[in-house]
Amino acid sequence: MKNTLIVLIATLLTISAFGQEDYLIKKIKQQECSNTSKKNNLLFVKYMSENMINSAKIIVNHWETACSLTEPVYRAKILWSLKAEQFNDSLFSNISIDHIFNYQNRIKGLNSTGTYWYESRESYYGYVPPGQDFDNYTQELAAELKNNYQESSMEYILAEFYSDNCDTIFQKLQLPNFQESKLSKEYYAVVKKYKKMLEFHIAGIFGIWIPTGKLAILGVHPEIGYQVGWKKRKMNYDFTMTFKYLDSPNSYYANLNHSSNNPELTNFFWGLYVGFDIGVDVFAKNGHEIQTIGGIAFDGIAVDYNTTALSYNFNFGLGYRYYIRNGFYIGLKMKYNVVNYTLDKVLDFTGNPVTVHFLVGGVNNRHRNENLEALKYPLRR
Repeated sequence: MKNTLIVLIATLLTISAFGQEDYLIKKIKQQECSNTSKKNNLLFVKYMSENMINSAKIIVNHWETACSLTEPVYRAKILWSLKAEQFNDSLFSNISIDHIFNYQNRIKGLNSTGTYWYESRESYYGYVPPGQDFDNYTQELAAELKNNYQESSMEYILAEFYSDNCDTIFQKLQLPNFQESKLSKEYYAVVKKYKKMLEFHIAGIFGIWIPTGKLAILGVHPEIGYQVGWKKRKMNYDFTMTFKYLDSPNSYYANLNHSSNNPELTNFFWGLYVGFDIGVDVFAKNGHEIQTIGGIAFDGIAVDYNTTALSYNFNFGLGYRYYIRNGFYIGLKMKYNVVNYTLDKVLDFTGNPVTVHFLVGGVNNRHRNENLEALKYPLRR
């Protein structure tokens, strides 16, 4: 028992020592990066403003070695390559979009507050205080470099981004002439990550139930109900419940209380539909969306307060949505329903109803949509 306790204490001390060592190493690296950044961002400004291109390159390389590819280092590399006319796609990292967001946040924070709470977020900003010499110089340098390139070039939109227009780069990456660039491909990879996220869907239903064949004697009835489900890209999955109501305009024979030997006249009518629908977007553009829809459901018609004619329901049809806003729509849905209300011998006539539904609903995933909006990617409008 004593030996076991000694081993346990030794193990805990070893784990603690390793944890403290990792923490110390991390703090040392952070301090090294902090010191290097505070010195090298000013040296970069000095050498670039004096046109000492090679010296500036050495500074950037040393800075990257100490700090890895922070946003200020990334910006310095891009602008150095533009000034040296050595820009190429290999300069883009696999986190270039993160650096773009970081720079936008840096500039927007300065513009909105005039001051910056920098001390508690030094590592996020690469240990380079916002709004000081490095930021001011890189904006001036980018504005000069912009004039050296054609507006249709990647070099131009990068110089424009770092000069006086950091809000349009994502729209420009969607233009056809940039589709094959490494940065555009990374952009669309990030967009794809958010687009494939599930969106919650809910809608209110208002419509009519139109019987056909011999079932037409029951008359047309209003329906009301709701849908809840989710949407994933082009696929739509929904649980649907609707209620049919109002007495039939015509009297009809039914076996009340399931007495098959004594059908009686009634005009009582009430119905329930509970089902699961799957829809596929076959067209989606500029806020318009067309779906093909199929579903399976439980369906029933009450012929009095105690007797119900039950049936399966297999249905298919088309749906249309118009998105007034990115997450809010009005829609129309038409379906043909295959049913058989004679299964339990309450009714002896059947037919296949058509339903026409007007929907008011919304689809939303706040995290997904906020990120796509930040990427300036058109959602549905």
